[in-house]
Amino acid sequence: MSNSTAAARTFLRMNSAFSLLTAAPLLLAAGLVTPMLIVNPVDWAVWGLRGLGVGLVGFAALVYALSAYKFISRAMVNEIVILDIGWVIGSIVIVAFFGEVLTASGTLVVGAVAAVVAFFAVSQFVSAAKIENPVPVARVVSKGGKLHASVKRTVRAPTDAVWSVMTDHPAYADVADNITKVEVLSGDGLGMKRRCYGPKGENWAETCDLFEPGHAYGFRIHTEAEDYPYPFAELTGRWRVEEHPVGAEFHIDIVATLKGNRFSKWLFAAVAKPQFKTTLIDLADAWAMRMEREAGTRASEQKLHHKAE
Repeated sequence: MSNSTAAARTFLRMNSAFSLLTAAPLLLAAGLVTPMLIVNPVDWAVWGLRGLGVGLVGFAALVYALSAYKFISRAMVNEIVILDIGWVIGSIVIVAFFGEVLTASGTLVVGAVAAVVAFFAVSQFVSAAKIENPVPVARVVSKGGKLHASVKRTVRAPTDAVWSVMTDHPAYADVADNITKVEVLSGDGLGMKRRCYGPKGENWAETCDLFEPGHAYGFRIHTEAEDYPYPFAELTGRWRVEEHPVGAEFHIDIVATLKGNRFSKWLFAAVAKPQFKTTLIDLADAWAMRMEREAGTRASEQKLHHKAE
C-alpha cells in the first residue's frame, strides 16, 4: 500500500537533503575546507573534494527521485541502504588506517557524517521492511524503442459486473488520474471512436480496434494527428477480463512506440516508467473498488427482487 512507503520515502528525502548539505561546502569552498580536513594537502586534494561534492549531488538527486515514487519497493530502498553502508565502511577505513592524513577537525567531520549516514541506513532499512506490495501487479519495461506497460488485479466481483464497469467509457475518467474526461464520439463496440482529455486540456482521439463482448477490447490512439500532445509514434491499449477463483481478474496492456533518437527514447523511458507504474496501480485499485461496489449493488437488487417475489 502507498501509505506503507511513507516512512521510507521521508528518510530518503532527509538523506537527499543531508547529501546536498554535505556537498555544498565541498563545491563552493573547497579551497577553504581542504586545509581544515587534511594535513599538508597535495595539490589535487581540492579537486578531489570537489569531485566528491559532485558525486554527492548526483546521489542526492537519485535518492530524491526515488523518494518521489509512491510505490517504491523494498529492494529500491535497500539499494540506497547498501550505498550508505559503503560510505560508513569507507569512513571507518579512512579514520582507522589513514587517520594521520586527517586533521583533528577532519577526523571529527568524517566521523560525524558517517554517524548521520549510518542513522539513515538503519532508518531506511527498518522502514523498508514495513513496505507492503500493492495488490495490483504492474510492470513497465522498455525494449526496442517501445514502452510496454501492464497491470493486472483480482477483484471480488463476477466477470459481467467487471465488464460493465470496464466498458463504461465516460466513467473511465473518474478512475484514471491522467484523464479528466472521456467522450464517446460515435459507434459502439468495434470501430467505436472516443476522445480523451488530459489534466491540462490536451486531448486525443482513439478508435476501438478490438472487441470481444464480455472479454476484451482495445483502442488505437491517433498519434498521427498534428495536435497529438505526447511523444509517441504509436500507442495501443488492450483491456480484458477473465474468471478467477476470487471472482475475476482484469488486465490492462499498453504498448507505446517512442519518438526521437536513441538517447531521447532512453531518457523518456527512464523518467516515465515510475509514473506509468503509479498511474496503472492507482487506476487498477480505483477500478476494483468501483467493480466491487457494482457487484454489491447488483447482489442487493437481486435480494430485494427475490423478496418481492
